[in-house]
Amino acid sequence: MTRPEQQDFLHQRKQLIIAAAKVCFSRSGFHGASMADMSAESGLGAGQIYRYFSSKEILVSETVKVIAEEWRTFLEKKLSQQPEVADIIARDSAFWREWSIKDQCLLLEVYSEASRNAAVRDILAQQEQQLISALEPVFQQQNPQISAEQRFNQIHFLLLLIDGVACRTFVDNDLNQPELLRLSTILNQHLLP
Repeated sequence: MTRPEQQDFLHQRKQLIIAAAKVCFSRSGFHGASMADMSAESGLGAGQIYRYFSSKEILVSETVKVIAEEWRTFLEKKLSQQPEVADIIARDSAFWREWSIKDQCLLLEVYSEASRNAAVRDILAQQEQQLISALEPVFQQQNPQISAEQRFNQIHFLLLLIDGVACRTFVDNDLNQPELLRLSTILNQHLLP
């Protein structure tokens, strides 16, 4: 096997293990999923998994990196398309079609872990900074009349909205949808002119 082929094989194995870890973590959480679960899900022996990830902590960290990068990429694409606030809040809108409930549950697990784990917090902060840097010129082009500080606040508020209200709608079926629509109309007038 040539060196590029070997590197490709190693990359594919790591991706297989991370994909299996995502399934297990979405089902049982970071602390509830065992290496045996991930071994069964990936079809690889525990020894093979440990060859690529020397501990569960490292596997969690690498999986969080993948999830956080996927989340950043998703938000960068969606927020660059100038969505309406109502679409961000509505769980069955076009805004959320490419982000499954499984992905949503994984993201909530990542946020929960970030409250306990500084390394996970750092991964999320790095991805958020990349997202803000990517969105800044998009928002500047959309609203050239507002200041850099206003754009910064606009982007941060949108991220708060998405991370808070929008994520909540995926797990709380008792939300008053007409009230959310009323609030989203108000926010849309001030947030996304």
